[in-house]
Amino acid sequence: MIRYIALCGRDRQENSELLHSLAPLNKRVGLEFVFFDSSRTLLDEYNRGRRFDLILLDVGEDGSGLSAAIQLHRLHPAMSLILLASSEQWAIPGYRTRACGYLVRPFSGVALQEEVWLALTHCETPDFYYSFSSEEGTVQIKHSEIYYFESDVRRITLVGESASYQFNGQISQIAQQMEPFGFARTHKSYVVNLLHVENLFRDVLTLANGCQIPCSRMHHQEVARRIRDRQPSSELWAPPRC
Repeated sequence: MIRYIALCGRDRQENSELLHSLAPLNKRVGLEFVFFDSSRTLLDEYNRGRRFDLILLDVGEDGSGLSAAIQLHRLHPAMSLILLASSEQWAIPGYRTRACGYLVRPFSGVALQEEVWLALTHCETPDFYYSFSSEEGTVQIKHSEIYYFESDVRRITLVGESASYQFNGQISQIAQQMEPFGFARTHKSYVVNLLHVENLFRDVLTLANGCQIPCSRMHHQEVARRIRDRQPSSELWAPPRC
């Protein structure tokens, strides 16, 4: 299966160098590259509905690329992203973009191959679906497209990326069912997809779509721990010898 990678470097020369460095991995996996001369053009493509398995994005000397990365994450929370930078100063702010890799120039071709292999392996993780019966009939929605569940007695509202649904259910059962897939009970009435959490401050969770969800004292410590630990461990990945 071909993997589609967007290269958004500082200039055409760097894009060409990135392509050359990834040639050994291309022979092993099968990659298709699309070049962008700016993060603005890449965002325009995403707004038109285009998607990539991986994005290599230049941070920029002023960190302006991070703003584009955050917008890309809001459009497609499950995307895989590697940030390219000239220094380490943007590494911590880059965490908000949910990047799975951060490379500081000058980096070796081997380091680039390892980061790309890790990210593509992450892409191969299957996306699961949540199924339920509503007034529209039986609905299936990807877990990665769900922001949160909200309960009003036994009436559940599921808020997703592009639509919301209502159906009958128990929030306790949903919490138990969805916990293995990165969801957490944050309040007696809410189960939230931690993939979409941008900030936890006091008793409020802010999601990528701007929604603010309460986080009760009972659940605060566990939710905070799971947000800190949600990045996959590098020990799980075994990059190929290219």
